[in-house]
Amino acid sequence: MRKIIAILSATLIGLLGCGGEEKANFKVSGQQFIAVDFSKDGSILAGIGKDGAINFWDPIKQKQILVVSAGDKRPTTLAFNPDGKTLALGHLDGDIRLIKTDDGEELQTVKTGNGQIKSMSFSGDGKYLALARKSSLEILPSSSFKKSQSFNCPSAIDAVTWTVDGKTVLAGCSDNNIYLFALDGGKRLALKGHKKAVSAVCYSREGKMLASADRSGRIRIWPNPDKSQDSKEINAHAGAITSISISPDGETIASSGTDNLVKTWDSKSGENLQIFKGHKNDVRGVAFAPDGKTVGSAGLDGTIKLWEIK
Repeated sequence: MRKIIAILSATLIGLLGCGGEEKANFKVSGQQFIAVDFSKDGSILAGIGKDGAINFWDPIKQKQILVVSAGDKRPTTLAFNPDGKTLALGHLDGDIRLIKTDDGEELQTVKTGNGQIKSMSFSGDGKYLALARKSSLEILPSSSFKKSQSFNCPSAIDAVTWTVDGKTVLAGCSDNNIYLFALDGGKRLALKGHKKAVSAVCYSREGKMLASADRSGRIRIWPNPDKSQDSKEINAHAGAITSISISPDGETIASSGTDNLVKTWDSKSGENLQIFKGHKNDVRGVAFAPDGKTVGSAGLDGTIKLWEIK
């Protein structure tokens, strides 16, 4: 009997993944964090909350660096410029605010029009910023932040990301599809497979894989998204997935969900590697540190957590 129980326990652990260790817990009383990201060199961890404040931490020394008030602004999304010197914030009113990462000084406010900015992403070289608002995808050169191109989606866009070469923007939409828009005006492609609205998209840094997630709690891995509709599905969370991130080496995917969990997955097999428990409410954001050894997560419970990857 003991032998049978031991076998069953081992099997269950294999199915559910192993628990993960919490490295740091940054708590802000009365806050609800909705997004988190690392600077390209990993020296800064930024999180935004529903009250509008932008919080900066040193993830290595595990201490707070700076808190920047948003005033009457309400940021909804954030994106580090790859140079690490600037953080872009998308707001509820449609404005983009650019702040310096060393002291929080505001560099520029860009009026882009009415309507909440749902998602933003810099191209890998930092020359362009893609932003999603309703069913419109807009491309802004970082030299001027004046709209240079725009694309219309058949439905609302919830997430955007770039291909590694900076020539194509991918948009995850509420009609369950992912659309690929070529900046040179080439043919628009649609990736089909999700059964619910696509809530997150992320391209691997080596350019060989796209990961996407939806509001039914499923992840799809696309090995050749510009050439094939083939994908692997992972039943990942008991509830909507809010964010995903791919490790720098492309081997691991991290996901966060409304089930209060952060999880990691083998990008080739789809196997669950680790489950991180600790948040007491929805986890709204997840991001890999540049060294690939740490994952940061943002929760509505007022905490930004760091987790150790094994």
